[in-house]
Amino acid sequence: MAASTYDTYADVQPETAACLMARLNNRKYHKILEIGCGTGSYTLMLARKFVNSHILAVDISPLMVAQARIKLGRYSRVRLERADGEHLPALISGPFDLITSSSALQWFENLERTIQQYCRILSPSGSLLFALFGPETLFELNRTLRHECGDSFCLPVDSFPNGTALHGFLSGAFNKWNVRELHLCRTYPDLLSLLRRLKHTGVAPRTAKVPLVRTGARLLELERSYKKHFGAIRATYQIFICEGSRSTNPQ
Repeated sequence: MAASTYDTYADVQPETAACLMARLNNRKYHKILEIGCGTGSYTLMLARKFVNSHILAVDISPLMVAQARIKLGRYSRVRLERADGEHLPALISGPFDLITSSSALQWFENLERTIQQYCRILSPSGSLLFALFGPETLFELNRTLRHECGDSFCLPVDSFPNGTALHGFLSGAFNKWNVRELHLCRTYPDLLSLLRRLKHTGVAPRTAKVPLVRTGARLLELERSYKKHFGAIRATYQIFICEGSRSTNPQ
């Protein structure tokens, strides 16, 4: 996944971030922590909306952080650091009034433990707000691959948490919580366009055996199967908007 071209191929992520922004009220957040900031697109939205907030945005990729610093260079209130959002270093101790993340937490190995960690570094009235992709994301592609290739290929979305799991994670950490599900759909001119986008945003099919597409003829076979079952190269993205609050109702 190339940091320099990520924004070009991330067509669903900006809309996901906008959905998060719509959930944020006009409350004053003195300190905000963003997890998995990537190239800083959501960070920029936060900086523009909360003009008096101090924002710490972290990402595990130094290349992503470098891109975000270019994008956020004129915002002195925003600090960008390389850090693993699943295992925050001790120096990131809070308390934070808002911890938020867009399209990143689905990659974590132990999200339940991570959410409990975030709860501990929130202020007494602090909130957690994040969006992540669910396991039904790209179900059209998943079913096509299984129909045509059997178990040789899988999408990383298979390991993403579902709604039931997210309810359990949040209820174990917060007094008040909420999980909303939405679906965003995109149509692509051909299968190659979809696969190229997935490759550049880190959601490409993976296999330990053989390449997914060896020849143009094989690509056309997969595309015909895709269209036969779904009518077009359409992709559905399952998104969960999750909120947790220690003392107030999520808005």
